[in-house]
Amino acid sequence: MHPGTRTRHELEPVAFRPPRALGVITGGGFVAWALVLAGILANIAIGAEPEFKTLLAWVGAVGMAVLALAFANWTYSVASLAYVIDSDNLTIEWGFRRVVVPIASIQRMIPGRTIDTADIGGLNWWGCHVGTADVKRVGYTMFYSTHGAPEELLYLVTSEASYAITVLDQAAFAEEVQARAVVGAVQRVPQRSVAVGLAAWPFWRDRVAIATLALSTVACVVLCGYLMAEYPDLPRVIELNFPALGGVVRIGEKDEILRIAYLGAGILAANSVVGVAIHARERAAGLWLLASSGLLQLVLLAAAVAAIQQS
Repeated sequence: MHPGTRTRHELEPVAFRPPRALGVITGGGFVAWALVLAGILANIAIGAEPEFKTLLAWVGAVGMAVLALAFANWTYSVASLAYVIDSDNLTIEWGFRRVVVPIASIQRMIPGRTIDTADIGGLNWWGCHVGTADVKRVGYTMFYSTHGAPEELLYLVTSEASYAITVLDQAAFAEEVQARAVVGAVQRVPQRSVAVGLAAWPFWRDRVAIATLALSTVACVVLCGYLMAEYPDLPRVIELNFPALGGVVRIGEKDEILRIAYLGAGILAANSVVGVAIHARERAAGLWLLASSGLLQLVLLAAAVAAIQQS
């Protein structure tokens, strides 16, 4: 046997799950509230005449739908919250994110009943407390908790950071951690936070891509806003020079000019979905698709201005 080697008893992974029902119910309520508002605004927009107020209703409906999606993601994260202790690490599972804390790096475990409460910056609702706080006697602390009272909290102080989690059976949790600390780690790994699933797509970490998509969206809103604002004052029948038909000027109903807005919105939606998907494999191609959406919005805006000025 080589010097320094030793047998190691492998311990089975153990998962501790905090109370999650209150957080899931509250988060689900926010999702339902946002969806109801989105439905009301969409219903108003669908039945309204094309005008700027109608655009505001559409923007509000889309915004509330996005908010509902965000709360659905956070609610799922609350439902999936778990603290898994394996042979070497404590892994905090929060939705599409995994926070890996090596057992060997844990220096102290402090019951929450002995620590003054602190204001948490981040997600805060009944049954969900995920964010950061400056905790007295602990310092900068990251919360992944569903606690309803301080005594449900357990603070983990490590060599690099501090974490606050909700553990009802703190004695059992401490025993599991100490058992693995005595055995020792086979492989040392650094503390880290990693994304999994859709959250691991590189798009979410690419500020240029996010900014490009945001600018393209703003350009589409400007295009639709201009058409909706000008539409009520247009005559019922207008000259249509777009698309160009070899110098031939068409005469048509003014409703046809709204097709420019529909085209712009369709291009933005299609290019955004395809661009984000392609970005995961080829960044340059994904960025080009996202940027082309904005450029096409500007082309359509120029066409809309020309058509309305000549009407």
